Amino acid sequence: MAQKVQLTTKQAKAMDSIKDRLGDEHSRVFKDLSTVIQFKLNEKFSFTANRTEADTISDVDFILALTVGYEVKKTAEEIVEDIMESAWNAEIEPKNPMLDTASYNHGVRRGILDLKNAGIKFTLKDE
Repeated sequence: MAQKVQLTTKQAKAMDSIKDRLGDEHSRVFKDLSTVIQFKLNEKFSFTANRTEADTISDVDFILALTVGYEVKKTAEEIVEDIMESAWNAEIEPKNPMLDTASYNHGVRRGILDLKNAGIKFTLKDE
């Protein structure tokens, strides 16, 4: 079974909009899966309005996104925000069992905030 496609937030919003219109019997483009795919594959056409980011998705990934599904590829900042949210909810378990979870999570939040306030930009490395 194929894996879900990784899309940016903007690409995912465009795909959400396309999927919301899918099945519109009054539209030549959004009538069904095949008409949407044919539209995407035709180099003469491009999506408009809030669907323009779909044009930045490769044809193969577009078809997989429509049929298999897609996930949003998080930015480094979004991953850091997820970590911060987990720390606020005291969900991060300290590696050292002698540490208090609430204090540990407070330290995680404080450390990340100190880095942000110092102007540190978070990046991701390719695996």
